[in-house]
Amino acid sequence: MDEAEMRKNAEFLMEKLPGKEIPGEAKIKCRYKKMKGLAECFGITNPKYVGEEEEIVACHAFANSFTVKSFYILIPGTKLELPDGTTRDFLLNPGKLLHAGNRYNWEGCVPIRPGDKLVGKGKWADVWLVEKNMTLFADLELTVKNQNDELVCRVFTRAAVRPGGY
Repeated sequence: MDEAEMRKNAEFLMEKLPGKEIPGEAKIKCRYKKMKGLAECFGITNPKYVGEEEEIVACHAFANSFTVKSFYILIPGTKLELPDGTTRDFLLNPGKLLHAGNRYNWEGCVPIRPGDKLVGKGKWADVWLVEKNMTLFADLELTVKNQNDELVCRVFTRAAVRPGGY
C-alpha cells in the first residue's frame, strides 16, 4: 500500500470513527486465584487484596487483565461502511495493531470481587495520523460493568496501527 492510499484510509477513519460505538462486548470472569496471584506478583501483601476469597477485592493492577483482553476482542470487530455501500474492517492487517497505553478512571466505581462477571463495551474517541511514520493512533473508551450492571472501571486505551494495517 503506498503512502497516498494510507493517507486516504487515515482520513476516512479520522472522519468515521470518533464517537462510533464498537459492536460486541468483551466478557471477563474474575477468579480468586488470578486476582490474588496478580496482587502477589506486584509484592502486595495487604489482606484486602491477598486475603481469603470472601474478603478480597481486586487491586487496581487487575484492570490490565480485562483491558488488554477487551482491546483485542473489540477492535478487530469494528466494521465501517464505505461510500459505495460496501463495508471494510477497521483493521486491514491485525498484525499491525499495537496496544499503546491505558488511563484508568475509578470514580463512581464499585470494587471487583472474586466471581464477578465483567462486560466491557467500547466506543471510539480521537483518531489521528502521525505523518512522519504514517502510524494511525486511536483512543478507545472502554466501560466495564459487573453482573449487577454496576460500573467497575472506565478505561481510556490508545491503539497504534502501523502502516499497512489501516
